[in-house]
Amino acid sequence: MSKNCIAEPLDARPYCPRKTPRVRLKLLVVFILAFAALAPGASVSSVRWLADVKYLSSDQLKGRGDGSPELDQAADYIAEQFRKAGLEPVGGGYFQPFGAVVGADLGTQNSLVLLGSPDRSYRLNQDFIPLTFSDSGDQTAPLAFVGYGITAPEYQYDDYAGIDVHGKAVIVLRHEPQEDDANSVFRGKETTRHAALVSKAINARNHGAVAMLLVNDPLNHSDDRLVSFGGIQGPTDLGLQVVHVKREVVEKWMDQISRSLRELQKTIDRDLSHQSFLLPSDLQVKMVTDVRHRQAALKNVVGYLPGSDPALRNQVIVLGAHYDHLGLGEYDSLAPGQVGQIHHGADDNASGTAGLMELARLFAGDEHQVRRSLLFIAFAGEELGLLGSAHYVEDPLLPLDRTIAMLNLDMIGRVNKNKLYVGGVGTSPGFRPLLEEENDGAGFQLDFSDSGYGASDHMSFNRKQVPVLFFFSGLHPDYHKPSDTWEKQRPEETARVLELVARVVGRLDAAEERPQWVAVRERRRSSTPAGDEEAGQGYGPYFGSIPDFGETAKGVKFADVREGSPAAKAGLLAGDILIQFDGKEVRNLYDFTYLLRAKNPDDEVPVVVLRGDKEVRAVVKLGRRE
Repeated sequence: MSKNCIAEPLDARPYCPRKTPRVRLKLLVVFILAFAALAPGASVSSVRWLADVKYLSSDQLKGRGDGSPELDQAADYIAEQFRKAGLEPVGGGYFQPFGAVVGADLGTQNSLVLLGSPDRSYRLNQDFIPLTFSDSGDQTAPLAFVGYGITAPEYQYDDYAGIDVHGKAVIVLRHEPQEDDANSVFRGKETTRHAALVSKAINARNHGAVAMLLVNDPLNHSDDRLVSFGGIQGPTDLGLQVVHVKREVVEKWMDQISRSLRELQKTIDRDLSHQSFLLPSDLQVKMVTDVRHRQAALKNVVGYLPGSDPALRNQVIVLGAHYDHLGLGEYDSLAPGQVGQIHHGADDNASGTAGLMELARLFAGDEHQVRRSLLFIAFAGEELGLLGSAHYVEDPLLPLDRTIAMLNLDMIGRVNKNKLYVGGVGTSPGFRPLLEEENDGAGFQLDFSDSGYGASDHMSFNRKQVPVLFFFSGLHPDYHKPSDTWEKQRPEETARVLELVARVVGRLDAAEERPQWVAVRERRRSSTPAGDEEAGQGYGPYFGSIPDFGETAKGVKFADVREGSPAAKAGLLAGDILIQFDGKEVRNLYDFTYLLRAKNPDDEVPVVVLRGDKEVRAVVKLGRRE
């Protein structure tokens, strides 16, 4: 495109004003309107933005964990800032409530007993502890030792080969074979997916076990501490009781049959030989687990700025940012040794939330500045799986068919080397040229992605066919750690980000036509800067579904099915609920992930989905990730 040609807003085709006076006049009107929308009484204040970040990431708010009183304090603060800015409530208030599972607590009925003469009872928190994702229940079962509890056909390894564990409580070593051997078939010293405790639990359940007793493996891990309850995340409907038991407890059980965990592990690690066996039938455990999943009332914070044009004010531009974080790091902390400390979440996502409030002040500074209406939403539940935005798009306060675009701010406070990531530019034809033009004044090095999917709240809107843009300054070593603090934010650079976002909003508001949503043909790649939404990302087989993170029913509901993907070719549709994969029950996304990753490209896999009230069977020929 030559310097004399300007891309028409929301249209990918270039136009040359000198050749077309009518187009030149139209563009002049658009730019005048856009400029008017960016000349409110207020301006972006980096000082005010940083003050908001300081408060939201302060010790007082204790990391803004979902379901915490401190998250409610943050919600009250955001609502008050919306009110002071001049935004109106929607539906009678500034809050949109919804419920979610936000964690788990240990009940009062947990016990572990080795039956015998006499019975031997063990102490909760000292000898054993249930895992957070354990089912509650009461089981009496004989024991089986199943090595590391791994089935890995890609490494020709299966601890369950030749042993029937139906109805058994399986004893499973943590980690994986030969973990300290650079020549191990299990990717040398790298940890594979098979070491994950959730993977071991799903594998045990799929082989018919009723309970799993994890034990610290002795060769490479001399420390025999129990995991902390709440420190390992997993599904809420696993279908298996899971406890972590002290090694010294299990060693005494093995002594009764003249076996040793250390010797068993040595033998497995030496040549990957099969060492699984059933313990004598008179060695049984009675296990009661009482894990209570904690429900909480969360709320999105919503403020409305009505447009001034009677013909356009019923159209809405949504600006969003999530305001929740990890609290004390019980879930998803990337600093496991610091669980229990405040995870401040300054960049993730006090930065975006403060930016949202600053944009509200900017646009509300002049009640006549925007023609279309603006809706500002601070989402809760993002860290739990985009729950707040998923709830909003299923129960919108303003009609989605009148929502012309959604702009999402997530981690915008640490621009590095002048680089700004913008996702979603392929969801409407004019987005890329619009951003390139408006960036002339901002001067960022823009890193574009066409995709409207990713691990943030814009994804919920994209799957409802709303054009989206996602502004993101990049990952850093403090992500999901207590060290994500306000001192590391870059207010001047962030002010430039907000000014760019404001100009983009101004252009969308000034355009005569609303942006048209288009489906992006996604590349099948193993990762993106914002993450990958599909189960099985980063591994060979490709299925082609997008899970609905807001759906809590049993199975995996497809928010979308990628055009031309293996799932689409098999006739699967958005809205289908996957309940079986390769003959195995699918209860949740963890199950789907585990089962998909066990397959190879070109495998033909039978699946069963619910479509309405009918079961639909299909065979999916898996593709290969590029």
